[in-house]
Amino acid sequence: MFKLHSIILTFLFALLPQQVYATEKLRIDGSTGVKPLVESLVANFMQMQPAIPVEIGSGLNPQLRVQALIDNEIDIAMASHGIDIQQISKLGLKVHRIAQMAVVMGVHHSVNVRSISDERLCDIYRLNTVNWQDLGGADLPVVPFIRPFDEVDTEVVVTQIPCFSKLQIPPEIQVMKKSGQMAKAIAQTQGAIGMTTLVRVAQSQGNIRALAINGVQPDSANLLAGAYTLTRDSFLITASEPGDKVVAFLTFVRSQQGAGIIMANNAIPAD
Repeated sequence: MFKLHSIILTFLFALLPQQVYATEKLRIDGSTGVKPLVESLVANFMQMQPAIPVEIGSGLNPQLRVQALIDNEIDIAMASHGIDIQQISKLGLKVHRIAQMAVVMGVHHSVNVRSISDERLCDIYRLNTVNWQDLGGADLPVVPFIRPFDEVDTEVVVTQIPCFSKLQIPPEIQVMKKSGQMAKAIAQTQGAIGMTTLVRVAQSQGNIRALAINGVQPDSANLLAGAYTLTRDSFLITASEPGDKVVAFLTFVRSQQGAGIIMANNAIPAD
């Protein structure tokens, strides 16, 4: 009789709300530039918290991601450099800065040039330099890609490399609308160059290398010292009073293990 009673209690316990809670997804969407870092964090978080499945969307622009948060369509919005934190706070949302990453000029692994000056970089995007041999590399055509000028990576390059702000990009240069498309194009195209992040480089399995700019390498030491200035911040935006699932993920991101994952992806954890 006791055994039967125990079986009934076990069955009833399986129907309690915590089992329903365990199947609810933590929904994340937003900036595709921040997405690779968040994906790495999520993969490790789910190993520690298997009862909280996480779903990451394919990307939302700034207006849509904020509205999705307000409408409770997502739990966390990924965002990047240049967001209006004060305005977002007025909407009843909270901004969490999680990391700083380098924006880099990434090249296909076939390119053996290691550093480039501001002016020679702009020459590439003027189509005045069309072969890596002209920059001391192998005899290999230069294949430049660019992100839209209203996207963060390009905004950072334009701000930090003055000649870029004066460029009229020739129509022959292909525009990559999303960060992932840019990384894929660089990784798969011999002689390619384009703006991406050091996180994308870290996750490229050696298919993308980052160029030094004016001899300054985009490494952690130079980022911390302020010597390498092409940087972007990574943010997570949540409700002002986030739910348990969100708090659990934010706690993990801020933990020592979370910091280790951020550094392993060539980014710097936020203070």
